[in-house]
Amino acid sequence: MRTGPKKNIPAGGGFTLLELLLASAIMSIGILGMVASFRYFNVGIQSAKGRSLANNLAQEKIEYLKNRSYYRVLVTTATASPPDDNFSPPMNYDVSPNGEESLVVGGINFKRRVMIRKVSEDPSTGNLEYRNWNDPDTGLKEIAVFVAWFEGGNWKKAELRNLLENPDRINLSASFSGNVKDLTSSANISSAVVRAQENPSRYDYTDGDGNYYFDIEPGTYTLMASMEGYFIKTRPAEVIAEGDALSGRDFLLARMSSGTITGTAYLRDHLVVYMVTGSSVMANGDDIEFISLYNPTTSAIDVAAAAGNNLKLSYSGETGLGHDVSEFALNYISTYVPAGHYYLIASSGSFIFKGYSVTADAVYSTSNSPPCAMSGPLLNCIRTNEAGSVRVRNSSGDIIDTLGWNRSAAGKLPSYYEGSYKSVTNGIEPGGQFFRYTTKSSGSEGSGSCYDTDVNNANFFYFTNAIFRVLSLSDGYKAPVTGTPAAGGLAFADDGLSSTVSADADGYFNLKSVATGYWTVHVSSSGYMLSVSSAGGTSNGFVHSLGNLVLSSSSIYGYVSGLVTDVNGIPLPGVKMYAGGAIGYTGSDGRYSVTSPEGENNVAANYQTYDPDYIEYSETGVMVTAGEMVSPAVDFTLTQGGRLAGWVTTNGVDPLPNVPVIAVKGGIEHGNTVSGSDGTFLIWGSGISVGTYDVVPRLEAGEAATPSTYTVTLNAGETIFVGTFTVTGAMGYISGSVTANGAPITTGVLVYATTGTITGAPPVLNSALRSGVVAYYAVSSDAAGHYELAVRGGYDYNLYAWYTTWNGQTPATTRKDYSSPPVTVVPGDAVTRDFAW
Repeated sequence: MRTGPKKNIPAGGGFTLLELLLASAIMSIGILGMVASFRYFNVGIQSAKGRSLANNLAQEKIEYLKNRSYYRVLVTTATASPPDDNFSPPMNYDVSPNGEESLVVGGINFKRRVMIRKVSEDPSTGNLEYRNWNDPDTGLKEIAVFVAWFEGGNWKKAELRNLLENPDRINLSASFSGNVKDLTSSANISSAVVRAQENPSRYDYTDGDGNYYFDIEPGTYTLMASMEGYFIKTRPAEVIAEGDALSGRDFLLARMSSGTITGTAYLRDHLVVYMVTGSSVMANGDDIEFISLYNPTTSAIDVAAAAGNNLKLSYSGETGLGHDVSEFALNYISTYVPAGHYYLIASSGSFIFKGYSVTADAVYSTSNSPPCAMSGPLLNCIRTNEAGSVRVRNSSGDIIDTLGWNRSAAGKLPSYYEGSYKSVTNGIEPGGQFFRYTTKSSGSEGSGSCYDTDVNNANFFYFTNAIFRVLSLSDGYKAPVTGTPAAGGLAFADDGLSSTVSADADGYFNLKSVATGYWTVHVSSSGYMLSVSSAGGTSNGFVHSLGNLVLSSSSIYGYVSGLVTDVNGIPLPGVKMYAGGAIGYTGSDGRYSVTSPEGENNVAANYQTYDPDYIEYSETGVMVTAGEMVSPAVDFTLTQGGRLAGWVTTNGVDPLPNVPVIAVKGGIEHGNTVSGSDGTFLIWGSGISVGTYDVVPRLEAGEAATPSTYTVTLNAGETIFVGTFTVTGAMGYISGSVTANGAPITTGVLVYATTGTITGAPPVLNSALRSGVVAYYAVSSDAAGHYELAVRGGYDYNLYAWYTTWNGQTPATTRKDYSSPPVTVVPGDAVTRDFAW
């Protein structure tokens, strides 16, 4: 075997093991970096995809809303409460009437929300200002669409806004201006409100020099100026034409005269310890002790039931002596305490005390010994010459009342007490007596003693030798005089001038600057309230004392008050008022006071046009706090008005529902409504004052009404039937869902409705096709798997849908149809047809 010469490998021509290892490490680091980078590339692509889809969904909703009739784009009337705090600032959005949509597109879950608000343009700055949903229509709406989705551990959103303008919108082309001064001092009044009563959305607040200015549509207006602490003033109605700038519309406001209303408020919501008497030797040698309770409430209180004690009485002596009684065992003679009665618990069922025969209502059971000691045949539980406490609880263990006393001579303190203990030298002595005040610092056997500030040392007398007789059920009803002072309670009047005050520690309140006249005073504390009418006076500086007041009615409400007048400033009695669901009426002086639930409420005057001679006005966003009067007062000036009625039909026989109808006066829309299921409509309430109106139906594209307008003159209190509108070419709607295997189709389905027949592929909707006698309508379903077609009503339609899927590069299209029977669409009606693959 032949072999060739051996070849040597050149030096440096190969790799050492160390070099190979280093090269592998470097390559690994590079590959790992590429893998990590791929993750971020993927995240970036996914984020861009979510943002792109969200923008498309928002734009889709904007276009859908802008393609609808102005009057059928519904303004938001209720928003999310609370707003969505996943965003900063929190996202506020519509929950009624438009609501939220949940969409799944491209494997991502989206929430699509809207907020549609009335806006007006400030002509001086060009800025947009938001209006309340129930303000008169400004002819301009802002559409905001929010699309939210969760990505990468965070919530994200896309937001688009656009404006929708009423084609009949009238711009502000006139203005009012003037000054407001104090009638007496001629000083300028700032922050007064000057408002055009026929169009309450037009107003201004006076500046520091008392001047105001606001733009307004041409028309006839009554100006009203109001300011807290002053009487309302109006100017006679005047006409303002396009381009007019009416200045010098000044007001002199008169201050309200005032006086003071005082009173002392009490609560009577719990049983109290009235008397505790220590060991007292009777004439027959019996050693008697007793505890007397008093019921100042308006209801009977059950003391015992079959299952055990409803009221649990306990005694605590000095620490370490073992004299505590955790709960007295009692033998009951009576098991309840009527309102205004005393209840006596004693060591004996009957005895003579202070010359009176006494019958106990419950007697100590001998099972209390021990810890009680026997004194002859009777028990001794309240130990004399000791500090101690008596406490009453309910069946749940909640504390109702407590009396505690010390023994200062030995430095001994009670185990429990209220506020500060009753200070005595030797504890309760033999024959000693604790007696609750009837009123502050005074006592009486002839009344119900229930003065209770939750401070033992300030609520009880102590006598080393008893001087007051003991009372029980047999002594009958004893009227309470005071109670627990409503310290910190709120007092306020509905005069519109005075401010809410707080009661002091004794329950006393001093309500100053109350307008002259007679008002209702409301006092509330700890969930209880009392309203006192006819409080006040007629002369400047009057003082009216209401005396002692007992808060006995439960309250979870606040109060709204104010004045209702006509445009001449004359008070209107008997006007129906609404505040957060509560109803009230103005008095003979035009004043009202209505309880209202806590929170943000709407307040309306002449609610539901109760008096057809006047229109309804409302104030939104009035914040009410439980137990308080809203300040400043909510005043209204009502203008005379009536109602406009009519009917909408397609042929003089069949009604046409859901047609918007507006009432226009002087080129300004003052009211609108929608025809009902029977085709009738009624325009009334806020805005429909007396005068001449054009009543006009607002139709969809392709529709026409005969006649197009009715012009009528409305007088106070009238309900005018303006006439019948016959609408031709009225539209109806076909809508539904498109699904594949039960899931919404998000990629789009082409839907056709036609009065003819389609045998093959969908035809091209060109001018030649549209000019024929056969009607064609087409739409593509949206990303939520929903479609809606607006079609001319009064016809039968064949309905076709084409759905395309892909197998790699190859499309496959399948068709579904509703043609046998066809779909009948009534004008103004909506028909649902779903397609499923």
